[in-house]
Amino acid sequence: MIEYHLVIKVQVMKNIVKFIFCKFLYKVEYVNLENIQNIKNCIICPNHSNVFDPTFIYAQVDNLYIMAKSELFKNRLIRWLFTKYHIFPTNREKIDFKSLSHSLSIFDGDNNNKLLMFPEGRVIKVKNDIGKYYKKGAVYISATCKIPIIPVYITMRPKFFTKVKVIFGNPIYISKNEIINKKQIEEKSKQLIKEIYNLKERN
Repeated sequence: MIEYHLVIKVQVMKNIVKFIFCKFLYKVEYVNLENIQNIKNCIICPNHSNVFDPTFIYAQVDNLYIMAKSELFKNRLIRWLFTKYHIFPTNREKIDFKSLSHSLSIFDGDNNNKLLMFPEGRVIKVKNDIGKYYKKGAVYISATCKIPIIPVYITMRPKFFTKVKVIFGNPIYISKNEIINKKQIEEKSKQLIKEIYNLKERN
């Protein structure tokens, strides 16, 4: 009974988010959504230029866990709300082993969980910063858990009441043999960022 009520609450919140952020404030169009609907476990990796980017993904993806910067959790109310809906903190200034361990545990056992991570690790505000920043966590988790990364391109810095495109790319599979040292992890992480932005050109 408790689990049933939790599912109802999550669905209600999802519908609220979908209406406010995907239909009212923005007109969101999804491209290649089937790329994620046909996959059991995965890491979703979009570009990040708008604080509302997570809502566009949350509105369409079930069993979603979201990694967010730790600064957002300083407010007690926000921390309580985030925790309730599977949003957990990560320290962007160093390797956060607690956050990494939690990310790996999301894919323990037989489940349909998905993890939303922004591999640039920040909001990109100017075009000159595109491709400049990258974090290595998504590539490491993908290889360790043997799950694909789904690259996603989201319209950059859209204005209210305008169209937003959310483009899902093909799954990227990374084996442990491809990341046996730091340099290889960095290269794979850079390639991921390129693949995300290339989705705009191909669509």
